[in-house]
Amino acid sequence: MPTFHAAQLQRLTAAVFRAAGAPDDIAEAVADVLVDNHLAGHDSHGILRIPEYLQHIREGSIVPAARPRVLQESPTTALVSGSWAFGQVTAAFAADLAIEKALRQHVSVVSVVEAGHTGRLAAFTERAARRNVAMFMFIGTVERPLTAPFGGAGPVLGTNPVSFSVPNPAGDPVTLDYATSAIAAGKVRVAKARGEQLPEGVMLTRDGQPTTDPEEWYRGGVLLPFGGHKGYALAVIAELLSGPLAAADAYPGVVGRSGIFLFAVDAATFRPLAAYGEAVSRTVGRIKAVPPAPGFDEVLVPGEPEARARAQRTRDGIPVPEATWSAVSEAARSLGVDVAAVIGSGADA
Repeated sequence: MPTFHAAQLQRLTAAVFRAAGAPDDIAEAVADVLVDNHLAGHDSHGILRIPEYLQHIREGSIVPAARPRVLQESPTTALVSGSWAFGQVTAAFAADLAIEKALRQHVSVVSVVEAGHTGRLAAFTERAARRNVAMFMFIGTVERPLTAPFGGAGPVLGTNPVSFSVPNPAGDPVTLDYATSAIAAGKVRVAKARGEQLPEGVMLTRDGQPTTDPEEWYRGGVLLPFGGHKGYALAVIAELLSGPLAAADAYPGVVGRSGIFLFAVDAATFRPLAAYGEAVSRTVGRIKAVPPAPGFDEVLVPGEPEARARAQRTRDGIPVPEATWSAVSEAARSLGVDVAAVIGSGADA
């Protein structure tokens, strides 16, 4: 499996999207998010997505030069159209808008419609937490339903991811970020690329039979909600917040999608920031002080595995499965990008 430095993957990703029609700043911004997802250990939302995004550009559901815009706003709210731009650009725009409003007014709510695929939501909620703003973000159904409801054998929901990032002035943000399906669709793609089987209990065949074969996903397989009725219930909340409440259904655009719902709170709303930070440190310390159970080395808080992965991969490089690298290289060459020249030396291929 080849291993690359983050800068190498960033240069290649930006070069591909520039060749596909994105302006320099947009290409760089999308590349930054995809590579940061790799650094956090979530390869399912990294360069694996390049061929998919290029297909969306060809189909017209991503407009590579488009930029998000504000449709209406108040001091604490905004309705944003993604304009079918890259979802990473749209989500960053919406998060930054929510951050600025929260810092001025203590709280803010932002709705996003006409949005492309954003990928890993923590890339945007942690953007807020690093500016001492707590942020919650939800996404509902996109295009093709993928996930069955609890007790159902057919798809009706998306993977409906949710992300919560809480500022931690003394360290990395405390972040919950996951799909409400038992496994993210991107992780099914990663398993296929690595030639691995899926865990049991995460997917059904199109005929409603349990399966661990990732190939069944491409034959119409259906994901299950995580945690049975609990994950299903959270998925429904994400669907309602990012659909009806966000007004996404009023902006169907070029494909039938739901939108994005963001809620932000200034960490200094109820007490001075220094006192808040001390309280977070005490709470995190109290949790981590619990003795580990058999089979565990220590207690971790949400977001800590990603922070450790980022440190390790920044130092040692990012491994990319052969199948993923082959598909990305082929996509790049199809646009006239000289992969070897862009990557340069230093890859362990």
